[in-house]
Amino acid sequence: MLSRLQAGWFSAAALFLVAGSSLTAAPRLQLSASSIGPIYIAPNTNGSAQSVLAFNGGTGTLNLSVATSASWLAASVGSQITCTEPGGSCTPINISLTTSSLATGSYTEYVTVQSPDVVDSPQQISVNVVIASVSNSVTLYAAPNGGTASANVYPRSPVTGAVSTQSGGSWLSFTAPPATQTGFGAPYTITATSQTGQAPGTYTGAVKISGSTYAADNTTVNVTFNVTSSPVIQINNSEIVMSGYTGGPDVTASVSFANSGAGSLAITAASAGTSTENFLSVSVSDPYTILITANPSSLAIATYTGSITLTSNAANNSQVSIPVEFSVAPAGQPGISQGGIVNVATYLAGTVAPGDILSVFGDQFTAPDSSFVNPGLPPLATQLGNVQVLVNGSPAPLYYVSRQQINFQMPYETPVTQIATVQVVNAGAAGNIRSVQAATSSPHILVWAASQVTGGYGIVVNPDNSLSLPATDTGLGRAVRPSRPGDVITIYCTGLGQTTPPAQDGQAASSKPLMSTAPVTVTFGSGVSAVTAQSSFAGLTPALVGLYQVNVTVPSNAPTGTSVPLSISLGGATSNSAGIPISTN
Repeated sequence: MLSRLQAGWFSAAALFLVAGSSLTAAPRLQLSASSIGPIYIAPNTNGSAQSVLAFNGGTGTLNLSVATSASWLAASVGSQITCTEPGGSCTPINISLTTSSLATGSYTEYVTVQSPDVVDSPQQISVNVVIASVSNSVTLYAAPNGGTASANVYPRSPVTGAVSTQSGGSWLSFTAPPATQTGFGAPYTITATSQTGQAPGTYTGAVKISGSTYAADNTTVNVTFNVTSSPVIQINNSEIVMSGYTGGPDVTASVSFANSGAGSLAITAASAGTSTENFLSVSVSDPYTILITANPSSLAIATYTGSITLTSNAANNSQVSIPVEFSVAPAGQPGISQGGIVNVATYLAGTVAPGDILSVFGDQFTAPDSSFVNPGLPPLATQLGNVQVLVNGSPAPLYYVSRQQINFQMPYETPVTQIATVQVVNAGAAGNIRSVQAATSSPHILVWAASQVTGGYGIVVNPDNSLSLPATDTGLGRAVRPSRPGDVITIYCTGLGQTTPPAQDGQAASSKPLMSTAPVTVTFGSGVSAVTAQSSFAGLTPALVGLYQVNVTVPSNAPTGTSVPLSISLGGATSNSAGIPISTN
């Protein structure tokens, strides 16, 4: 994913130096749930049947098909039934869980539901199962003097646990889940914490579990605790899911891990293995990151599996295996990912407003290694390269196009309080259609990319043209200081909607007259300490396209601190919260 300040619509340096189809005319796939679980299942048994309802949010008919990503997960399309919510007919997606052969642990796989030429197809349902049991032994590793490590056990009913240690003092504890989670398979936690002065070595203890209605759960868990000055690798070895297309370029995913022990962690070997085709490879990017690469160039349309094995100098696990799933799609058709239409301020999906700046994520939007931006000043083009984004069937202004990301402006004429459709067309090939909910306003404060400024600070400018950031933050080559009560600050944002006089699609905002919205309410702080102020100006930033600004005076009673929560509200919609430093000095 590109940095929000490198994605072709504006840069921090530039900023601070200065008729179609409707959704109701087509079928639309909607699901009653996009995830199932966690489902806790006893060992050596199959899970109970699950069901998700599919229904048509548009007109016409759905022609549903399903596929699954694992052998223990199966799905089928049931017969239509009458549904009370949302009303009318719906179709059950019946899901079965053949989990009897799975070992104790947590597993997540996917059911893909699709219907040809339908809005919001395909969609995935994640299914998480936990094979619940209490193991007889646990081995934990931690650094000296306060290092900690933990492991979950999954009894099938509420239990109590009595801890004891044979050496090393009171380093062992047993914690119940929150009261709201207590029940079948709810995770209890065994934690080991090295004590001050506890020398490196191996220590033993036990947790005696009792009270379960299942006799097999009432057992003693023997705990071996290794206090070590060696590295201790922490890695999420759940399945890596990747996708590409036939004849397409390599697809790469990064996996990061940490060292919770002492010393320097070193990956001494990394290897890849596959079930059938030899499509997978791995390389070590840095001491705490590996790059997994899948090559789809010679693969047929199918789903493939493999695994990555890491060998390291870690005390807790010299070899770690990471499963990989790689789905290969047909070539040539652009596809928008599920949840892949997001605002550029937070990169989160949600309600959008006319004039909003949005990013679309997916694949095959344009040729590999190709990208396009507008060659000159506004107005923005509605085609870059051979690529268009259609909103309700009509071309939208484009800021930036690449193979996996497009930034575009939501047309101002988009009907509000309705669903709008978004589709990518590449060289005449039309991709799938996704939908977004349009509203009069959907404000979002722009936040500095973590690569530029850490801490979630908003892009805010003080009246002396300095950036509102902690005074110690000097990495931007520009003066910074906290804002002060009485300062008239400028907050940069998106999604404030149509202006007076009316803004035009893809056109730069004028300065005479200024293009304003209704006043915006700005909130400084949170909870009982929060104070609000009305903007002196809210509207489009002159000479730029789609970028809004809010000018407001910091109240005299505003909370102070290095990162005071800041949000804006307009028309009943409230933005994300961003940080702003406020000081009386």
